[in-house]
This record gives sequence, C-alpha cells and structure tokens, in this order.
Amino acid sequence: MNFIKKLIQLFLTLSTISLLPNMVAVAQLNPRSTLYSFHQSSYNPAICGAFDYGSASMVIRNQYMGFKDKSGPSTSWFDVAMPINSIKSGVGLSIAQTKEGFEKHVSAKLNYSYQLELGTGKLGFGLSAGLNNASWDLSSAIYPDGSSDSYIDKTIGSQERFTNLLLGCGLFYQTGGLYAAFAVSELNQPKLKSDSEKSDYMKRHYWLSAGYEYKTASPLWVICPSMTLKTTFSDWQASFDLRAVYKNLIIAGLSYTSAHDVSLNAGVQFKNGTKLDGLKAIFAYDLVTSKIGTESAGNLEFMISYDFNLFIEKENKSYKSVRFL
Repeated sequence: MNFIKKLIQLFLTLSTISLLPNMVAVAQLNPRSTLYSFHQSSYNPAICGAFDYGSASMVIRNQYMGFKDKSGPSTSWFDVAMPINSIKSGVGLSIAQTKEGFEKHVSAKLNYSYQLELGTGKLGFGLSAGLNNASWDLSSAIYPDGSSDSYIDKTIGSQERFTNLLLGCGLFYQTGGLYAAFAVSELNQPKLKSDSEKSDYMKRHYWLSAGYEYKTASPLWVICPSMTLKTTFSDWQASFDLRAVYKNLIIAGLSYTSAHDVSLNAGVQFKNGTKLDGLKAIFAYDLVTSKIGTESAGNLEFMISYDFNLFIEKENKSYKSVRFL
C-alpha cells in the first residue's frame, strides 16, 4: 500500500505542476486523429496493462489531401502495450512522426502504468518518458513576405535539429463497458534552444476521454459512443464518435469534430477464435466542411491493430475492450 500511496502522490504532484501558470507559447495543438479512441496509449500511458492481453497498433493519417506538392500534414503512430500481471503493472512503447511543410518531428516514449483494483473496476496510474526530435528542411521553403522569415532565422539559426525530453502522465478507469480517462502530455513543455534564447515549441496538452459499450436487445448489435477532448487552454479540439459493431465483425460509424468536420468510419474486427483472432482494421474519411475544404480532398486515416494473448498455454479467448471495439 505504501507503493500505491507514493505513486498517487507522484501523479498528483506532476498534475499540480502542470497546472501552474505558463508563458505565452507559439506552439500549436499536436496532430489530430479521428481514430484516437483506438490508440489511446499514444497520449495516455495509464491504459498500458489495463487489459489481460497485449496490443500493437499502427495508425497513418493524411490530412488535407489534394494540396499542391502534397504539402498537407501527415502523421503516423505506432503503439505497443502489454500487462505485467505479476506486479499489477503495464509497459508500452509509443512512436509518432509528423511531417508538415518543411517541418518534421519524431517522438519515442516508454510508458509505465500501475493498475489498482477499485470497486467493480480498475484504475491505472501512468507515467511516460522519452525524446522528441524536431528538424527542418529549409532548402525548399517558400517565404510569403520575401526571401527570409524572422522567426525561423531567430529560432533555428544555424541549428537544424533539436532533441528534447518528453514527459507525460495519466489516469485510466474502466468498469464494465464504461471507461473514463485524463492525461497530460508534453508535461515539461519542450523548448527550442537557439544560440541566444529558448522559445516554447511544444505546449502542454490536457486530455479527457470517455466511452461506453452498449449491448442492445439484439445480440447482433453493439453501440459504442465515445469522445476525446484535448486542450492547451488557449486552443482546443473535440471529437464525438458513434460506432456500431454488427455480428462482432463489421464496424461502422460517424465522428463529428469541433472543426465541424464529419467523418465516416468503416472496418472489420476478428474475435472468432480463428488465426485472425485479435486483428482489427478500420478506415476513417473526414469531410472537411471549413473553407479549406474547397482546396482539399479531405482527410484519410487508417488503423490496423492486433491484440495478442500473453498466456503460454493455448486457449480459446475472445478479446473485449472499450478501447479496441
């Protein structure tokens, strides 16, 4: 119990620090994902070890397709997580890469969580630590106001690559078909270090997420509403999802975001005891309704994941999780 108390105190301390007043930053919200509910360990380490099986997922997103010279942002996430039941813990690895214009950044984080039985459910406390690498290719940069940009010249100077420590923490609670979570990513707000000064680059993000698996009167249908909210307190994004699963195989649904985009989701999952058991694939296509949509063919996102049994003995087992519907 002393270990649990220390872990709770550490999490509360980190959360308190993250709420202290901050300097005005030039950083923007980190990349958006329509399928965030399927790869929550990318921003919340507390979900690692929350289930009795391991999981691995790859998500690829192309935003604002059809832009000239393929200049729309593109992001990929790779996440793997597994429980260590003997010590009521979970571990994981999260890697993300984003390309936007001449900017590119890659992050890699190790995740750890401690899982505590609480009432009829389980509460996870998570911590993450890793590195973020930011780089720029200015050889093809286009400057709207001339041949240079004062911010780029001042911030980047002669250095074209920056590596910073990346910290995060989170909570994840699940009971029955319901889950609720809170996380803080970019906890330490990494900065760009030029020869003359430091400037904010990655702003601290706060995440709220929740979801529910509702079993209808018909055994053929399961309805799965969920939501994800991320904010820096100076900006925010929200996504509301409603998906249905038919015969425990076919996934279809809609998502609506705070940018007024509407997303169509479709995919399949296998939970039938065959060699494909644990495999899932899903597409999401965003209809961009803002003015930028007139110059874009929309956003496309694809996820593939696999839930694997960690037991040595072979057994027929169906995987059930609000996170991996």
